[in-house]
Amino acid sequence: MAKIFGIKPQIATQQLIEKFENEVQIRHNNQPLVGTVYVDMQENQWAVAFAYNFTRKPGLHGHENPLEVRYSCPARESSSVRMFRSTDATERTFASEALKDGDAFIRFALTQERTLVGRPA
Repeated sequence: MAKIFGIKPQIATQQLIEKFENEVQIRHNNQPLVGTVYVDMQENQWAVAFAYNFTRKPGLHGHENPLEVRYSCPARESSSVRMFRSTDATERTFASEALKDGDAFIRFALTQERTLVGRPA
């Protein structure tokens, strides 16, 4: 279930988030993981994070998030988007087209992540 803060996404964007959570399943360390989307739109910083968790019920210690990915950029800036992936512990930068609003940024992050995990829409 997605967690969204600081924005009320358009219906089409909400549907893309739900579709991502329902369809994308990846393998990491030979185990299946499903993603949860977190959106945090602040006044000066936009971020979309993906927390990939085991498909089984959490154990005594709760959710472990074996893989986390975060896309961020300064609000209303269209030059580049930074992406951090916990498995690599490195940051990459993607050139982006004009991100006129938060919905465009969310759609960009969802599309990039789907492409990177090999599940294009």
